[in-house]
Amino acid sequence: MKLTLRDAFLCLNGSELTGPLADREIAAVRTDSRAVAPGDLFFCLKGERFDAHSFAVQVAEAGAAAIVASRPLEGLSCPVLLVDDTQTALGRLARCWRDRFGQRAGTTVVAVTGTAGKTTLKELLAQTLGAVRHVAKNHKNFNNQVGLPLSMLAADGSEDAWVMEAGISQPHDMAELGAIIAPDLAVVLNIGPAHLQGLGDLQGVARAKASLLAHLAPGGQGLCCMDYPELWAEATRLLPGVHGFSAVNSFAKYYARFEEALPGGRGLFEIIVDGQAFWAELPACGAHFAENAAAVAGACHLLGLSPDEIASGLGAASLPDQRFCCAEAGCWNVVDDTYNANPLSMRRSIEAARLMAGEGQLVLVLGDMKELGQGAAQAHQDLGAVIMAAKPSAVFFQGEFAPQVASGAQGVALTAVTQPAQVLAALANLEAGGTILVKGSRSCRMEAYAKALIENLSNTGARA
Repeated sequence: MKLTLRDAFLCLNGSELTGPLADREIAAVRTDSRAVAPGDLFFCLKGERFDAHSFAVQVAEAGAAAIVASRPLEGLSCPVLLVDDTQTALGRLARCWRDRFGQRAGTTVVAVTGTAGKTTLKELLAQTLGAVRHVAKNHKNFNNQVGLPLSMLAADGSEDAWVMEAGISQPHDMAELGAIIAPDLAVVLNIGPAHLQGLGDLQGVARAKASLLAHLAPGGQGLCCMDYPELWAEATRLLPGVHGFSAVNSFAKYYARFEEALPGGRGLFEIIVDGQAFWAELPACGAHFAENAAAVAGACHLLGLSPDEIASGLGAASLPDQRFCCAEAGCWNVVDDTYNANPLSMRRSIEAARLMAGEGQLVLVLGDMKELGQGAAQAHQDLGAVIMAAKPSAVFFQGEFAPQVASGAQGVALTAVTQPAQVLAALANLEAGGTILVKGSRSCRMEAYAKALIENLSNTGARA
């Protein structure tokens, strides 16, 4: 199943493309001019600092089948498809492709969202479902108004299911993403105080996340976590028949509970699906991953998988990069959870790292939590209390909110740092061995700390 230039023209501006190029199949859809290859359809996106219309000549010379533009482009060697807004048009083409995919019998489009762990959920669900069916998913976390359509258009249409992640930061985002994906199954994982600059408060986060349920395809189903009162209230208001899962209420239709830590950062979980209990081993450790386990189990059950298939798929799955990935470095276990951070994910990661460390040393290498608006200072002071409860041997913090974190973590030795070398030098004065958690918001680039720790501690055995 392929899109042709005729399909694209009809979808995007209702025009009928004729001639020998009309039935040319689109090789791929691109928004990066550097990646264009012969047969690709290129969208000229515009941003505050760039305008891809400027690269139209190079794109045509690279062999693009056609270019989608919001202004006339003359003298090119390929057709130009004019639209009012190229980003909106990209989403519209993805929706056309989704509708065609849905016309095949037995196909399912799944959308997942949440504040913390949605990419992990997407990966675990796609891999578990993918063990028995042919599945397409977002590339990495391509989950916004550009990344989601590109991920959908990258699917070749032969799949049985698509598992797509929707990420939002503004109130209007879910309306735009939901209209593109129109899921047959929508899964809402959780809510927490994140992106508050755009979403306002926790109630605003709940309203925005749950609104994915308003965009279900006809006959579609919803699955939502029951453990967040604001979220569950919004979900049941929008979709009274929404299915619930829980990591707290063992009487929920879908329930999971963390049982024990296993070697290599793995964990054993008890899962209950519609009254049937079974055990599953996940590539993750900690009580907060029970949410993911319950969500995956619920979604897979609704899609027809058996408990044995769910347990087997979860056991064979792996976590995406920079999401609580464990690496042995000499006598240290370095946990790279550096993709992003908000108050909910930070607390959960610290608690999970403390559990992994057991009676051994826990070292925290943390960075600022961004996009928290006016409540940022208080959120970082609250983070200090979470740190204090974890009883770490040492804490290193990069960012402007180090003083607030220190004030909340009274009695904890906290060192403000600006580069990995400072952490490595300080570790030389600690007793060798233990668990090191590295985490912070994306813009803090905490992955540089994780990389330096893994490389240096591995090379030197115990110490920097």
